[in-house]
Amino acid sequence: MTNLKKILRDPIAHFVLIGLALVAINHFWNRYEGEQGRTITVSAAEIDRLSVLWANTAGRLPTGEDKQQIIDQYVQQEVLVREAERLGLGDDDTIIKRRLAQKMDFLVSGESTADNPSDAELEAWFDANRDKFAAPERRSFVHIYLSPEKHKNAIEKVAADALQNVQSGTDWKSLGDPFIQKRSYAAIPESEVTRLFGPDFASAIFKLPAGQWSAPIGSAFGLHLVRIEAIDDAAEASFEPIKAEVTTAWQEDQSAKAKQAALQELVRGYDVVIEGADE
Repeated sequence: MTNLKKILRDPIAHFVLIGLALVAINHFWNRYEGEQGRTITVSAAEIDRLSVLWANTAGRLPTGEDKQQIIDQYVQQEVLVREAERLGLGDDDTIIKRRLAQKMDFLVSGESTADNPSDAELEAWFDANRDKFAAPERRSFVHIYLSPEKHKNAIEKVAADALQNVQSGTDWKSLGDPFIQKRSYAAIPESEVTRLFGPDFASAIFKLPAGQWSAPIGSAFGLHLVRIEAIDDAAEASFEPIKAEVTTAWQEDQSAKAKQAALQELVRGYDVVIEGADE
């Protein structure tokens, strides 16, 4: 008895006993988790959900045999998923991580829906964001296209000759090379010209005066001689005619802000360690 008391007072004995207790707890917990992980419950609500999905695809309600196949497929999928998780197959899978992130992003977005604003609130927001709704400057132009594949190193001289000819009165439609797109454009904004010809070309023609042929301007296709036919100046938007559009834009803006705030709140719950950041 005296020896037992000595052992119980010994700090090393305490450490050993605590270790044995932790091992036992871990053993029984893993066994419990294993038993739980090998139970697949197919609820009535899940069967109904799967049946609706099946009906949407098949175009008819599932029969009893169809429902059994639906349940069998669900069970097989659940078994495969759990076995994959047990083996850790998805731990470093980029596609799985991206899909899970997309689903979580969808959940966060669903919680970030904005309410309808009052007229005063909406109009104040419109005034602060008026530039988003202004009609941009638009230009109508024609162009003579010169192909670098056809003219190669002589393209600059060909362009200079074409410019001299068109300025002398030659019909512009008779000059240049066939072009994959149109040779004349009516009232299009700079963003559309950028999409069609590239940013350098768009920037250049939106600085040209109207009514005269330009020097050669490069694009993603080759060289162009351009004449601006008309300039429609940018115009400020009025609130009332586009109130519905402003409401939609306001709701999108508020939802985006709410979503970003929700994501930041989630991030604050984690300690972020960036290895090598101090190097």
